[in-house]
Amino acid sequence: MLISERHQKILEILQKEKAVSTKKLMEILYVSEATLRRDLTKMEQKGLIKRTYGGAMIVESIANESSILIREQKQVSEKRKIAGKCIELLQNNQSYFVDSSTTIGHLLYLFNNLQDVTVITNGLNNAAILMQSSSANVYITPGFVNVKTNSILGADTIEYINKFNCNAFLFSCAGISPQGITEANPEQCMVKREMLKNSKIHILLADHTKFDKTFLCRSSDFKDIDYLVTDREPEQKYVNMLAEAGVRLIIA
Repeated sequence: MLISERHQKILEILQKEKAVSTKKLMEILYVSEATLRRDLTKMEQKGLIKRTYGGAMIVESIANESSILIREQKQVSEKRKIAGKCIELLQNNQSYFVDSSTTIGHLLYLFNNLQDVTVITNGLNNAAILMQSSSANVYITPGFVNVKTNSILGADTIEYINKFNCNAFLFSCAGISPQGITEANPEQCMVKREMLKNSKIHILLADHTKFDKTFLCRSSDFKDIDYLVTDREPEQKYVNMLAEAGVRLIIA
C-alpha cells in the first residue's frame, strides 16, 4: 500500500471511530510500528490528525479548518443529492462565484449541463473539476495556497474578486447556528464575504450535519442568503429563522 493510500485509510478509520489505537491501525494496515509512527507524524504535521498516547484522534476545533482529504470523505451521498437539486436553480449564460468547498465540488460536476457560463473560484480542486467536466470559462484567483484545503486566500485574492460582478455566489460553510453562517478560517471568511458582496443571488449548499455548529468567524447572516439547499428539513427554529430572513429553503 502506498503512503498516500495509508494516509487516506487512516483518515477513513478516524472519521468512523474518532480515535483509534496504534495497535489496531497496525493490524488493519499490515505495517510495522516504525512505519505507522512516521505516517502519523507526517499527518499530524499537516494538521490532519492529533497523536495521542498509544494512538491517534481526528482533529476537530472551532478554529481549525478541516483538511480537504477529510471533507471529501464526509456525507458524499448527501452532497450529491444537494448538488442535483441545486443545479435546477442555475441557468445558461450566467456568471458564478464558487468557493473551495467539497460540497460545491459535487455541484460543479453537473456544470456540463450548462452552456456559456463563467466561473470565478478560489478553489484549486474545484477549478480542476470544471476544466475536466465542463466547457465553462474558469478564472482562478491569485493569492497564496492553503495546502490543507487547496484554497487560495489573501489580499491579492480579495482584490481580484473585486474586479468581477457575478450573477450568483454558490457556497457552503463549516457551520450554521442562530449566530449565522460560520467558518473556522478568518481568511476564508473574508473571501466569501467579498464574493457575497459582488454577486446578486446567494445560494448556500449545506448538508444536515452543518446545523447547530458554530465556528470562529461569521461569513454571513441569514438575511444575506437567497436560497439554502440541504438534504433534510432542519429543526423548526431554523425553519422559522430562515423564513423570517426571507430565505427560500429547498430540501433535496
